[in-house]
Amino acid sequence: MNWKPILFQYSIRITGNRWDAEDLTQEAMIKLLEAVRAKPDRPITRAFLYRIAMNAWIDVQRKQTIRTVPYGQSHEEAASDGLLSSRELLEQLAERLPPIMAVLLLLMDVFDFTAKETAEFVRMRESTVQVTLGRARMKLKQLAQFDLSDQPATSRSKVKNYPMDMDALVDAFRRRDPIAIYRSYLGLTQEGILLTHFRTLDTRLHFTFRDPDGNLFRIVSN
Repeated sequence: MNWKPILFQYSIRITGNRWDAEDLTQEAMIKLLEAVRAKPDRPITRAFLYRIAMNAWIDVQRKQTIRTVPYGQSHEEAASDGLLSSRELLEQLAERLPPIMAVLLLLMDVFDFTAKETAEFVRMRESTVQVTLGRARMKLKQLAQFDLSDQPATSRSKVKNYPMDMDALVDAFRRRDPIAIYRSYLGLTQEGILLTHFRTLDTRLHFTFRDPDGNLFRIVSN
């Protein structure tokens, strides 16, 4: 199978331009061929290809950040660096965050909820939300400093495969259950389906998703 077009399409989504996408595709192809040589019977799914491309992009951005950002710089100063957006990092690293941290990042850094709105949604104190969010952002940045492909096999094997179930995600948001939201969200991202927008309008939940081919579709709960 010709995996390069799939990697290139996803690389454009990550980088935003064809030039960087071409370089990223080459890097991802190298990593993919190395993975296939190491384990020839490995199933090559779209989700696996997307993970390979994102790992390669994180590696490139991590190296650039190490060259330009002094060690010990505060989180506030580092927040504007060129590593990756919170959305992209969360897509790749959510399974390595505690559920409540992942959900707070999803609501506030991806969907632009205020601290007050988030506190009401997850039934927490606003001050607790702000403190936990700060810790979550720091942990996410710390995780991004390491190339995931360099992690020990024992660590990678602990990553669970969550079922892809949009109804479960909608129900989890309706119940405002952070753990259920976390599991459902991971199930979608592991298959390359991205939750790009979420709002509550007229007591209904409105979700917008992007599938692996870049198509947008919307779900409105009853």
